[in-house]
Amino acid sequence: MKRIASATSLWIDGRPADAATLTALQTNYGHLSTMQVRGGAVQGFGRHLTRLQSANAELFGSALCAARIQHELASALHAAAVDDATLRVSVGALDVAAVDRGDAVDVTLLIALSPPRAAPVNPQRLQSCRHQRPLAHLKHLATLPLLHARRTARAAGFDDALLVDDVGRVLEGALWNIGLVDAEGGIVWPQGDALRGVTEGILRAGLDAADLAQRIAPVRLADCISFQAAFACNSSGLWPLASIDGRAFAEDPVVPQALQTVLAAVPWEALEA
Repeated sequence: MKRIASATSLWIDGRPADAATLTALQTNYGHLSTMQVRGGAVQGFGRHLTRLQSANAELFGSALCAARIQHELASALHAAAVDDATLRVSVGALDVAAVDRGDAVDVTLLIALSPPRAAPVNPQRLQSCRHQRPLAHLKHLATLPLLHARRTARAAGFDDALLVDDVGRVLEGALWNIGLVDAEGGIVWPQGDALRGVTEGILRAGLDAADLAQRIAPVRLADCISFQAAFACNSSGLWPLASIDGRAFAEDPVVPQALQTVLAAVPWEALEA
């Protein structure tokens, strides 16, 4: 029988997170990675490890052992008796003074387990928003502008927000990456200062391995509708995009089968304590 997370629980080193530690971690200085767990396994787990390790070196000046990350994630799943979940690992430091001094700092891993998420079923209607994330290459904790952009879009009758820089170039979605399909069926990834997600990385590697057409190029917001179609991707999967600011793409909103095939072929890596 599948053991599926039905509510959110918080864990540190395989134990329920205590209030004092949670309070100490509320500094808004840290980094994270979010992944879908199915049967105790994760797609592209090695990419999540690399993301966490490189961000830790940059933000805290300390090494974060891959074995430790894997152990703490697996311990949380075991303690919660969960096999399927959305898993978010947030990394922060309890010694705020040491962070402020610029010292190399030991970190704490906070694991949040919540119900599994799937990609949206319906094609999404986007509202553009002028915003470029600071330190965009990092998946950091300063997410308020992203969540506010999404909330604003939904309040205006759209499904989600598309981030655009000050000169009108497309960057990324509020919490996802965007790809576009050109007239020849090739995939175009917008060039710009954005977070390159794990799923985008998986897809780009898979397209290269299959020798399928793709390129990274600047994409102006005004030029988006010249593309045949567009799609979004993150740890929840792939989903089609219907329109931007009320203007629909030329073709029916579907995710190219080649991308679905690439993602389906990626193995799920077990998290073992």
